[in-house]
Amino acid sequence: MFTQNAPLAESRLGPGDTFFFACHPGLDCFNTCCRNKHLPLTPYDVLRLKSGLGMHSDEFLSEYTLYRLDPKSGFPLVSLRMKEAPGSPCPFVTAQGCRVYADRPTACRLYPLGRAVGQGPEATEGEAFYFRLDTPGCLGTSETGVWRVEDWERSQGLEPYVRMNDRMLNIVYHPARDRREPLSEQQVQKVIVAWYNLDIFRELVSTPRFLEIHSLDEGTRERVFHDDLALLELGTAYLHKTLFPGTRN
Repeated sequence: MFTQNAPLAESRLGPGDTFFFACHPGLDCFNTCCRNKHLPLTPYDVLRLKSGLGMHSDEFLSEYTLYRLDPKSGFPLVSLRMKEAPGSPCPFVTAQGCRVYADRPTACRLYPLGRAVGQGPEATEGEAFYFRLDTPGCLGTSETGVWRVEDWERSQGLEPYVRMNDRMLNIVYHPARDRREPLSEQQVQKVIVAWYNLDIFRELVSTPRFLEIHSLDEGTRERVFHDDLALLELGTAYLHKTLFPGTRN
């Protein structure tokens, strides 16, 4: 999802570069890639999944996710909890395919590509790179379907995912952030609530104290009380103000 080290130049793919890939039930490996994975979920991934499943964010996080601190960024990292069954399958995979396909996470939409964000020594924001994933046993990469990277992005509905994920990365890679210093426990909890546990964050936003401190106008209040995307955008702005006071967003 994010990394301090950019992929090697020779492995990067540009928007016009091409690759071969097709996935369909006729392949012997169909659904086998949806097993035994460490699948990180971005805040927008969680928003889409919990909304698509009609779940409260607290319930979704408890039932379907694991949590740890990312060793490189120091930020909380939420990942999908695989089922405790032979092969550790994804909780959403069926014999027919993915039952949450319309709201599948970023990593699933990208496959067989990866997208990494590194930071050069003079960069103030993360720079994104696409690259081919090395997945032994994937027969889809031997199919004849050819894709341009930019066409694959479009076909997989990646635009809102990339846009919202990059807003998150602007916080992770903020120039005022000293990644040698871990986030405090209080800061970690704020990140989890504002980015991942949106229904709890909505309760916080509705308190008189929050409204007094952050001076939300009436239009913004109306949007965040009814629109999860607006709430996530507010959460990102809230974290910027909380983690980097006095700096420009």
